[in-house]
Amino acid sequence: MVPDPKWKFPVKGPSPNGMRVEMEEHNRLILDAVNDLLERGEIKQAVRTVADLQSVDTAEILSALEIEDEVEILVNLEPRAAARVLLEMEEPHQVEIAAMLRTGELRTLLERMPVDEAVDLLGDIPEAQRKRLLKLFGPREAVEFEELLSYHDESAGGLMTTDYLAVRPDATVDEVISMMRSVSPEVETIYYVYVVSDSGRLEGVLSLRDVIVSPPGRTVGEMISTDVISVGPRQDQEEVADVIGKYDLLAVPVTDESGRMLGIVTVDDVMDVLGDEAEEDIMRLAGVAGYEEEAPRGLLSDISRRLPWFVFTVIVEILVVGGILKVYSPVLESFMVLVFFIPLLVTMGGNIAVQSATIISRWLSSGTPPKGTAVSATLREIGWAVLVGAVTGGAVATISYFVDRNASVGLVVGLSLALTVVAASLVGCAMPLALKAMKRDPGMVSGPVLGTVMDVLSLAIYLAIGRLLLM
Repeated sequence: MVPDPKWKFPVKGPSPNGMRVEMEEHNRLILDAVNDLLERGEIKQAVRTVADLQSVDTAEILSALEIEDEVEILVNLEPRAAARVLLEMEEPHQVEIAAMLRTGELRTLLERMPVDEAVDLLGDIPEAQRKRLLKLFGPREAVEFEELLSYHDESAGGLMTTDYLAVRPDATVDEVISMMRSVSPEVETIYYVYVVSDSGRLEGVLSLRDVIVSPPGRTVGEMISTDVISVGPRQDQEEVADVIGKYDLLAVPVTDESGRMLGIVTVDDVMDVLGDEAEEDIMRLAGVAGYEEEAPRGLLSDISRRLPWFVFTVIVEILVVGGILKVYSPVLESFMVLVFFIPLLVTMGGNIAVQSATIISRWLSSGTPPKGTAVSATLREIGWAVLVGAVTGGAVATISYFVDRNASVGLVVGLSLALTVVAASLVGCAMPLALKAMKRDPGMVSGPVLGTVMDVLSLAIYLAIGRLLLM
């Protein structure tokens, strides 16, 4: 039997909680059924309707309801299932839901979440609510939460979970397998077994395969790999992602300066990090940093995020570019044909600068420039710019000659374009390198800044060469 294809239908208009939801036909039909049940006051039947769905589908359906109805269904779900559904929702919406829950209800859900997810939610809710919640946990749990909350969100400590499988060196394979069978569902991965001493120091690690194929009576101390890759709790999340990717790990242990094990960071958390970092870099390059964190809340929010770049551009263009045009106005008055090539030069300059900045930023962020250091990678990029400048400059010089039948004008346009391409590559390479030297993220380079700088530089090169060769 051939299954029906899954078509997506948008819910008409924005959902009641402000989220526009696009869902599969199956979920849309269930949403209609749930709404009908809620209108008739059959809350228990509405709960049963969504209880057996995948968590992500339940979250999608609940997010399209009125928030009061959403909360009522959530608290009537089995607590572990409700916790999974809450985790499938967007973080800002999780905070909205948390604000609607009673303190005891929220504590019940937090207890059934992986520790790192629970800490993330605790860090997002208001401080007063967080303090009330922590008082409901035991002293040991409260201290653990407080310690994890002390780490920066974008560090290894902010990503790690303390739910992992740890054994002593004298444990046998049979004992380890018994522990695996009884392990809590909140433990994020059992693919690695971490061997720790009585003092909590990380001694080694075993893979699940090592455990399964070894004799039952053999101790883990005889089997462990002591060459363990680990990260510190203050390391940046991008560095943690690089370590997991470089060594093809499913999880990496987090240890303090003395080697004491604090937790693990799993590959699924790293995948989220990589997606977030890529989105952040794209937004920065577009000059709209902050949009990756949350949706704009209105016109004023849009203006506050984006207007500064436009003000900066307008001021520079009026004062600097306007000044350049005024100084070189005699050249343009004598050779009006030069005006027709100004858009070409400023556009090429901006495009080349953004390309070079993107490539160098990527090399610096990944820490793996091809065939050598960042300097050699930069020289390679500049060499490419020289070649492109020579080819495009020659082509444009030929075209301009046929337009005006003036070899001098053709020479000015071609030479200016070639120099602009090289200058743009230099600027695009220099900005990420300068940020790296200042120990800042090379990805902070912004497209509007590069574009404005190149507007000024390309126009100055063009008109200076024009005055030098034509006047």
